[in-house]
Amino acid sequence: MSLFNPAFCEKHCPVCTRARKGHWFAKMLQKVESAVTFGGCPWGRARRRKYGVRPDEPLPPQDIHKA
Repeated sequence: MSLFNPAFCEKHCPVCTRARKGHWFAKMLQKVESAVTFGGCPWGRARRRKYGVRPDEPLPPQDIHKA
């Protein structure tokens, strides 16, 4: 398991999970964090590399018919 696992951002991060649900304060914290750290926390950057979406965006729907 890597030190900055994208699963933490996806399932356990108190800021990111709330921002994806639409909480305004969490979204504001993410914007400040991204500006200060030039791209967000390490877990959010790992999530972006793995899934291709920003930490405040939900995962795209998976097509069950793709092989």
